[in-house]
Amino acid sequence: MNVYQKTAQTGTSKRQLEATLLMKAASRLKAVRDHWDIDQNDLVPALTYNRTLWTILSTSATEPDSMLPSDLKKNIALIAIFIFNRSIDLQIEP
Repeated sequence: MNVYQKTAQTGTSKRQLEATLLMKAASRLKAVRDHWDIDQNDLVPALTYNRTLWTILSTSATEPDSMLPSDLKKNIALIAIFIFNRSIDLQIEP
């Protein structure tokens, strides 16, 4: 069962789920930044989580049957590309 099916069963909207997941990704990245001087081990897992989330969001948003306006689809895809590139940059040179 995918995440959206589970969400439908609990009554949480897709937007609420997306917001929650984006906040979780942001929180993980902020925790890495806040504890950088002490521990850098969480960088790759936090980047991977964020990149995975944006892969799912951008894939869903840009599917041919997506009802989102084309400008929004494009912007989501551009954000995802930025996230992917920045993640690689940070893994190469934290």
